[in-house]
Amino acid sequence: MFRSTKSQAVIGLALLILTGLAQAGSFGVSPIRVTLTPQQPTGVLTVRNQSDQETVVQVQANAWSQQDGTDVLEESADLIAVPPLFTLPPGGSQVVRVGLRRPPAVEGELTYRLLLREVPPPPADDFTGLRVALNLSLPVFVLPAGGAQPELQGGLTRDADGAVGLQLLNAGNAHAQLQRFELTKPDGSVLNSPALSVYLLPGQSRSWDLEADALPGRWSLSAMTDAGPVEFEMEFE
Repeated sequence: MFRSTKSQAVIGLALLILTGLAQAGSFGVSPIRVTLTPQQPTGVLTVRNQSDQETVVQVQANAWSQQDGTDVLEESADLIAVPPLFTLPPGGSQVVRVGLRRPPAVEGELTYRLLLREVPPPPADDFTGLRVALNLSLPVFVLPAGGAQPELQGGLTRDADGAVGLQLLNAGNAHAQLQRFELTKPDGSVLNSPALSVYLLPGQSRSWDLEADALPGRWSLSAMTDAGPVEFEMEFE
């Protein structure tokens, strides 16, 4: 019943599932995201080699922003990950420490992503297949001293053909990870979204087309985010 009108950039990354472990074919990372605060300015990741072969992993820090519903990553020296390159023996693990080189923002959350890339070994002389290097992308959030909170706002739209759309805006100063939502129409019927894992960074919005009749009146939205449930009403004329 829902179709996103903005596609998130894949940027060659493996998608992260909503569990305590992000896993690719040869290595896994725990936890799947890092939150830094003035009281806790460093974080720790554990990377585990779950294959029977030696694996080399490179870590790159990127500033993370969004534009028109897509992720934008730019390599940044603001965030440091140590060690940035390491070799994992079969079944082995490595602790990676993450910290911020610059002061936190006075107001609002800073957002980064750590890219963990497998560095494949040179192929054997008789190798004729295709070797795919594995990549994982982990979000890193840096909170200001006063804390930060998301604030979801929404509205319904109608295009020239009469199709109904939903637009959600994060008007807060921290990210919101949208996991699911449902809309209750004025006649009491309910539209349920599929399972989601959509990040809305501060000031960013995202839209969905709704396969629904354009019923005028008061619509209700109930959403589940990583910051907890959100509910509000929207008037549609």
